[in-house]
Parts: sequence; C-alpha cells; structure tokens
Amino acid sequence: MPHFFLRQSDDGAIEQVLKDGEPHQEAVQLEQLYTIVTIYFRLASRNIEQMSQLERCEERRGFGLQSFLMSLTGLEAFTNTFFHLRSQELDSDEMLNRIKQNHGSLSQKIKDLILLSSDGPVRNQDTLIAQIFSLSQLRNEIVHPRWTPSSVTLQRIAINGLVENRQAIFESVQFCREALFWCLLVIARIAQARGFEDIRGFMFHWTANYDLSLPAILQELGLPAD
Repeated sequence: MPHFFLRQSDDGAIEQVLKDGEPHQEAVQLEQLYTIVTIYFRLASRNIEQMSQLERCEERRGFGLQSFLMSLTGLEAFTNTFFHLRSQELDSDEMLNRIKQNHGSLSQKIKDLILLSSDGPVRNQDTLIAQIFSLSQLRNEIVHPRWTPSSVTLQRIAINGLVENRQAIFESVQFCREALFWCLLVIARIAQARGFEDIRGFMFHWTANYDLSLPAILQELGLPAD
C-alpha cells in the first residue's frame, strides 16, 4: 500500500511530497475509496435523464449506451472495492486473490465473493446472478464490437453488407433504466445480507443516488416486495 508523506514548511505550506519515503514529483490527488464507484452510477443516472429529454432515436442511443456501460462498470467497481474492504475485515487472502483475478464473468466473481464473505447467499441470488450474467454478456458484445454481415431482400433487390446492430436496444429508456436498477439491486441485496435494515445510507454511500430503499428498487423492476 503506497504511503504519502506531506512535508510542510514552518508556515504550513506543503513544500514536498514523499511516496514511500522517496520524493514524488507528480501531482497527487487522494480521495475517499467510495469515489471510485460513485462516479459511474452518477453518470449512469445522468445519461438516463438526458435520454428522457430526447425524441430522436440516434441521440437516445448514445446516452443509453453510456448509461448501460456506466451501470455495469459501477457494479464492477463496487464489487472490487467493497469486497476488498471485506477481505481486510476478515483477513482473507483468498478473497483478496479472487478480487485480483480479471478472467471470467463479473456475475461469477460476485457469486464467489459473496460465498467467501461468509455473509451467506443474498436473497433470490440465482435469479439476480443470472440477470447480471446476461447484462454482462451484452456489455462484452458492446465493448468488443464485431461485424456479422447481414443482408436483406426487398422486392427482388438484395442489399448486402448490412449489420443487425444490437446497439439499437439502448434507444429504450426503460431498458437502460432497468439495467441500472438490476445493478443497484445487487448492491442492495449485499447491504441486506450485511444486516442493514434501512439500506438508503449504504446505497447513497456507494452509488451517490438518494433515497434508494429496497422497496423502491424492487418497484422499479416490477418485482414483488419482500
């Protein structure tokens, strides 16, 4: 863990920054851990707000795509940071090693870390993990785009070199909003498993979204209340 030491002059001004005992010449900006996560969820929410104000499909698609990617990235950031803290609390090298692994699906990583955390499975875990797996697979398609040639025939005229572009799904405000709330539900269920009866403070801390209660999240997804 890098350690920074700020050497000050007699008047309190910082005159030198040391990193692990050595002079550090670059700029340093140290922030609270949760900021790694909250920026993605703030961006996801803001992009959905922008979508709601637009009529043109192409414009909505751009904001929707950004919202979707930020939602999944936020969930991954939460997974890596929250469970890193849990690994310190539990003094678990096994959990820390799993966090460092980049191969495999995000959904499997979440499942493994929940198991290692000793908090027990979260409510409706199988359904939740399956949903995140599906969204993650779509994200993989989006961030690793490829062309599968498609064609169409219209009144005996064949048009080749087309593509069935799955990005069109991001024109739907409802789809993008539901993707965000599935990611939020994972965090809410983890908070619930940790023993939080009122999860709103936990959710704000990690997602910067106000008043996110479990009933509100379930209602957004059209799921029955607990």
